[in-house]
Amino acid sequence: MSVAVFHLLAVAGWGTGVNIWGRPSSAVFGHVFVAASYGWVGVPLFFIISGFVIPMSSWGRTPAQFATSRVVRLFPAYWVCVLVTTAVVRLYPWVFKPLPVRAVLTNLTMFQDPLGVHRVDDAYWTLWVEMKFYLLFMVVIWLGLNYRRVVAFCLIWSVATMWVGELNQPWLNAIVMPGYSQYFIAGIALFLMFRYGRNLVLWLILGLSWVLSMHFYAGNPWQQIVRQSYAPASILVTLCFIVMILVALGELNWLRWRGLTTLGQATYPLYLLHYVIGFSVIYYLNEKLSLPPALLLILVLAALVSTAWLVHRLVERPFAPWLRKALSRPILERRLPQVPMQRHPAVAGQRQPVAVRPVDGGPGGHDGDSRLRRPAADPPFDGDLAPR
Repeated sequence: MSVAVFHLLAVAGWGTGVNIWGRPSSAVFGHVFVAASYGWVGVPLFFIISGFVIPMSSWGRTPAQFATSRVVRLFPAYWVCVLVTTAVVRLYPWVFKPLPVRAVLTNLTMFQDPLGVHRVDDAYWTLWVEMKFYLLFMVVIWLGLNYRRVVAFCLIWSVATMWVGELNQPWLNAIVMPGYSQYFIAGIALFLMFRYGRNLVLWLILGLSWVLSMHFYAGNPWQQIVRQSYAPASILVTLCFIVMILVALGELNWLRWRGLTTLGQATYPLYLLHYVIGFSVIYYLNEKLSLPPALLLILVLAALVSTAWLVHRLVERPFAPWLRKALSRPILERRLPQVPMQRHPAVAGQRQPVAVRPVDGGPGGHDGDSRLRRPAADPPFDGDLAPR
């Protein structure tokens, strides 16, 4: 919500050549504009949350299961929101220019950034950052998740974050992601506290991540544009760390309001819908109606949240189980026609050989006596000749 308010109230069409409020937001909203201009701090917060929940959701899973869970979680809502956003821009192209069909198709892959294609919605820049985090963490999942490996991953990534600037290699910057990596690392360390308990090593990793966040956020482009004090942003980023520490230590377990779950379910679709659609709707209604700006902002935010919940309810819920089941099928599985099976057909005057296998035992597959054999059990048969 802080990111949505930041975009709709503070950014307000900056960079598009259109001011959605008709005049500068600072003049429209006064002191509220100053507070909203720090709403970008919501991005570091959900990067920390991502660092916390990704190890939680991948613990005990194979790389294939983890990849499946990420596709199921991200793509159904994303595909729908990309298409809806494209439709809105084509129907009302006065704030944003429609992209070519090829660019929209590329956006559906979620790889528009590495492919150098314009985004359907500029807010989607965080999705590629998230995707790179998943790919990096996939290495640890492939090796096998345990406490020591995850701690080593955090330490190596932290050192690389500090060292990458000296190497001055763009490709390495793209992989290490200095400026964002410290938030993911902090989230991972907090998850380890949550799972294994606090200790000095985890506190040191968390402290280093906080120091790096204080160092890197000074390069935030919006802060440089509006030339506002960095002190409020540093306080807000620190509060994000404190909130997540309280979560990891179980101090917020008393928060059990069911409405938080409902809002949480709408969070991802809201992020996907709020920017381009929010700008376009506010610009249109501001021209057609004479509503107070604050009331118009509240109504648009309420409509966006409601639409986001509908995306969750009508898209994510029904399609996620189907997509998970489809992706979980073995790639090489092949259904062959059922053929009647004859077990050990009788041949006149001959005794059928019986398959044998060694008894489990020593390194040779038996317990040292090669004469100890037992018949191999017939494999189960269900009419499908595909190998299991």
